[in-house]
Amino acid sequence: MAAQTFMTSATGVRLGSKPSLASRTAAFAPAVRSSVRSRQAMRVRAEEKAQVVQPINGDPFIGMLETPVTSAPVVANFLSSLPAYRTGVSPLLRGVEIGLVHGLLVTGPFIKLGPLRNVPGYAETAGCLSAAGLVAILTAALALYGATSFQQDTPQLGVKTLSGREINRDRLQSNEGWSNFTAGFFVGAESGVAWAYVLTQILPYYQ
Repeated sequence: MAAQTFMTSATGVRLGSKPSLASRTAAFAPAVRSSVRSRQAMRVRAEEKAQVVQPINGDPFIGMLETPVTSAPVVANFLSSLPAYRTGVSPLLRGVEIGLVHGLLVTGPFIKLGPLRNVPGYAETAGCLSAAGLVAILTAALALYGATSFQQDTPQLGVKTLSGREINRDRLQSNEGWSNFTAGFFVGAESGVAWAYVLTQILPYYQ
């Protein structure tokens, strides 16, 4: 039998024979390793990048996201100063304060955009009456919400901080507190409408 010659390539695989499975796998190993390294590098860069939106307090089960807008001290202080979140004030006074603002503000669109806006002498009166009717509807909606959400005042579990300090619950989140809030809203809103009527009919600054 004639002697068969074999040529060896630079990788050490003999060209004259069929390459084995190990040699073929070894040929793809550098490409696989480089792909793994690139994926790991991309993962590290993604982890090092600052997350703009993340779960509040790092807990995804709370169901609230923390963004640069909602977590800014200016926004937090502004929201804490709103009447709805001032837990140190009684629900009745909070309802009066919110009602005064809403009663005064909702009168303007009814006066300027109502069906009698072009009738001199009647636009202001009709706008104030319409605002008073809207306040009555909103008060009924608040009463229905309180009747369905706070049907019974059952004892609730206390809320504590991580340090163990107990946090008092908001009195607004109860049947009695919501009833006082609704009553205060009605009185405050109707007072705001009455003040708008005084501004448009009695005081000369409106003309």
